[in-house]
Amino acid sequence: MDTYVTLSVIAFIGAASLWELLAGRNSDGRKSKEDWGMAVLASVTLAAVQRPALVFATAWLGRILVPEFEGGLGWLQEVYFWPVLLAYICIEELLHSGAHWFSHARRMRWKPLLYAQQLFKIGHRPHHFSGTNDGKGEITVTQTFVEHSLFWFIMPNFWFQFTCLYLGLTEVFLFGTAFKGLWAAHNHVNWNYDLYFLNHRWAWVRKTMYALCHVLTFPTQHHHHHARGKNSAKNMCNLLSIYDWLLFGTLAIETERPKQYGWKQSAQEEHNIWHRYFAIDMKKLG
Repeated sequence: MDTYVTLSVIAFIGAASLWELLAGRNSDGRKSKEDWGMAVLASVTLAAVQRPALVFATAWLGRILVPEFEGGLGWLQEVYFWPVLLAYICIEELLHSGAHWFSHARRMRWKPLLYAQQLFKIGHRPHHFSGTNDGKGEITVTQTFVEHSLFWFIMPNFWFQFTCLYLGLTEVFLFGTAFKGLWAAHNHVNWNYDLYFLNHRWAWVRKTMYALCHVLTFPTQHHHHHARGKNSAKNMCNLLSIYDWLLFGTLAIETERPKQYGWKQSAQEEHNIWHRYFAIDMKKLG
């Protein structure tokens, strides 16, 4: 079942990547050889190692701690599929965006929280590398699941996903996770179709799109999160921007593309994909 979710997202990323390639969205320094390497390394490892490991871990813990609940909520999706699916998406998105916000927030003052936060920052940092330090790099769809190897094991939304699977919400997990994964991938494609509506000559179209951007996250919103500038700590949500608007105060709606993407790669080691993906510098945890 989890394989179908993974394959559906990989198929979309493959098709969008081919479009980017044919449209010239990877040329002229927009994408580096390290970007390609990280995309392959992170995607293959996520599908072949991390997700299976998390499925096993949640099932193992469940059978030790609450064996009586295995498959116990299956009836719920049979009777209330759409409300449960909506609740699943809302909770999963809240957990993801909350952890994402934590990864970008100012330094925590309480030491235990600071240590946890630095682990999240190390885990998330590779996701914000685009191209090299020449400033030409741009976001592309293959960046969707590029993170540090640590990140997937500490993200609470992944543990929530597979806990729901353990509890018997199989179809809810399948449809909810596939939809969220596809929406997140579509926000990383090198396109900005939402700008057409945000800059439309008819006011009612502009206002409707502006209102929609308060509820759902569209590509340009997420691209600005990947920008090097004032918006890099904005638009934390992959799907439901209503959390950015009403909960985190991090909503940013712009009417043009970012002028520069990506974070500066400060250390020479960060140009090595193995260092990006595996290294944990404990000196940064102080």
